[in-house]
Amino acid sequence: MKKLWICVLVLMLVFGAVIPTVSSETNDTNGFPYPGDDWAWEMIGTPYAHQLGEYGDDVLVAVMDTGIDYNHPDLKDRMWEGIGYDFVNNNDDPMDNDGHGTHVAGIVASVAPNARLMALKVMEEEGGRWVEVAQAIKFARENGADIITMSFGGEQSPMAQVIRIQMNFAYQQGVLMVAAAGNDNTDSKFYPAANEQVIAVSAVDSNMEKASYSNYGDWIELAAPGGDGGVRVISTIPGDSYGYKMGTSMACPFVTGVAAIMMGADPGMSNVEIREALWEQAIDLGEPGKDPIYGYGLVNAYRAAGGRVPTPPLGLTAKGRDERVELSWEIPWDEGLSEIEGYRVYRGISPDEIEFYVSTEDLAHVDNDVVNEQRYYYYITAYSSEGESFPSDTVMAVSRETAVEPSAPRDMEAILTEDGVRLSWVIPEDDGGETITGYQIYRDSEEIVEVEVTEYVDTDVVVENTYTYSVTAVNTVGESPHSESVTVTVPEDHTEPPDENDEEADENDGTTDDETDTGPMPFPSYEDEGFLLFFIIILIIGIAGAGLVYYVLKNKEEKKQY
Repeated sequence: MKKLWICVLVLMLVFGAVIPTVSSETNDTNGFPYPGDDWAWEMIGTPYAHQLGEYGDDVLVAVMDTGIDYNHPDLKDRMWEGIGYDFVNNNDDPMDNDGHGTHVAGIVASVAPNARLMALKVMEEEGGRWVEVAQAIKFARENGADIITMSFGGEQSPMAQVIRIQMNFAYQQGVLMVAAAGNDNTDSKFYPAANEQVIAVSAVDSNMEKASYSNYGDWIELAAPGGDGGVRVISTIPGDSYGYKMGTSMACPFVTGVAAIMMGADPGMSNVEIREALWEQAIDLGEPGKDPIYGYGLVNAYRAAGGRVPTPPLGLTAKGRDERVELSWEIPWDEGLSEIEGYRVYRGISPDEIEFYVSTEDLAHVDNDVVNEQRYYYYITAYSSEGESFPSDTVMAVSRETAVEPSAPRDMEAILTEDGVRLSWVIPEDDGGETITGYQIYRDSEEIVEVEVTEYVDTDVVVENTYTYSVTAVNTVGESPHSESVTVTVPEDHTEPPDENDEEADENDGTTDDETDTGPMPFPSYEDEGFLLFFIIILIIGIAGAGLVYYVLKNKEEKKQY
């Protein structure tokens, strides 16, 4: 019987698709492309992994999806030398005509910016077929992919089992596979995520709670940010632009990027060891231990990069008042993982002359040892038995008897998204001795809106127009000088901002008209009848051929016995 199964397997491989093989290379480039809109990256500790110098060096990630816009400025220098392959149209141009794959690839690249991206197009906007998935897994394995990420899936079906053989081969050869758990808010198994060789990823919202749409069940292994409601995940989309989506399709590449960071940090680890380490280092959510909602917990980029000491305190502010400076901060991102013993306050009269000043167990400190009209610079660290954290961001304050207008907002940036022009900036270095109450945004030197946060999306833009923006800060005394200006040109082919009231769902990819992704790209529970009939005929021929080979081999053995 063992020989019969071997013969069947050989014949299946013979009938398998012949896929071209090309070489790969690496090229180090770092970056964190979404300042001001990085809640998801902050949640899993990506900036702290990067502080440790881990970017997923020399790791090749196969992105199986709708292809990748390999000309996008954030992706073109991160592509594999061979780019990839289009299994839908059977050619070597895996350009993304839908946008789903480019969004997924952008998340991987932002978490692990030194990883290489292999574009494997296995579907278009109407979905895909399992046979192309099997071919793509084979291609990825033969061309040296370290990780395969899959933000698609469907119900269990006979055709879904076609990919099992290729998955087994890939897993045995050290390839790590990650897949989206699906967005039907059900515990029904969703494939390929539910396959035993695959890390199944559920989604959490910005509050680190289960996303309303996310599937769940005892087959879930890890959770990652997917967004929900009005808080979505920004990433790259075709046309040199950026867009927002939500879904386990977005959560999956976060886990993929963290796995790439771990591989880059310790290239000697096997796929099995990395998988188990991701479980062990996850941030436990929900019920203690593994549970059906979050699996082993929220994926943890900082621990994956080797981080053990606490991460820096968050949200440090310094307010200069008459003969005092009031400092306050928030607990570090990993407070639940590190047993923090206290905080150290560092102070100086210039950014280059900051020294240790005092320790405290509180989340605030009042510095009374100051002179009015003198600038003071501060940062905070956290410490535990493992050691001391990196410094927090440095802040400046001036103690004053009389308040003045704030200084100008800093680091003004503008990026073009599908929704319009997204503006972001950093709070002024000096609040003038009074709390900042808001920010005035100017477009082409005219005030357009006042906001209370440090970001704004200008949807009132027209294609082929150029806009110049600046922002000022306001306190009770008055308005600050303008920030540095930024200029954006809206290209002719830019999509007009969507109608926020139009929520008609796209029946093909689970995406509403405002590009909020509500699910991985769909795969049917069965293929079209013509292909199914062809597969059955091939299977019958294969079994018959295997039986013939088995009969010949057995007959030879019997002859040798005489």
